[in-house]
Amino acid sequence: MTTPDSAAEQPDPAAQDAAAGDQAARQPSLAPGVVLLALAAVLIVVTLIKPDLPRWLTVSVAVAAVLVVIALLIYAFRVFRDVTRPGGPR
Repeated sequence: MTTPDSAAEQPDPAAQDAAAGDQAARQPSLAPGVVLLALAAVLIVVTLIKPDLPRWLTVSVAVAAVLVVIALLIYAFRVFRDVTRPGGPR
């Protein structure tokens, strides 16, 4: 037989699972960062090996690489800000 005090002390397992699910749902995904990083790496390597491409295409690839790196930095800043915000996922 349980007393009302002992029942109040035991947390509900379903409530714990829901809280853990909410915490996991707030974790940022690393997939966009990995995709941006891979794309930047490919564009930078193409720019560095300088294949026999027209000048306009080489410049376009270099500009795209710079834009992808900037997008990666913005994404990293947003994830860092969200993770370090008080009350955010840790």
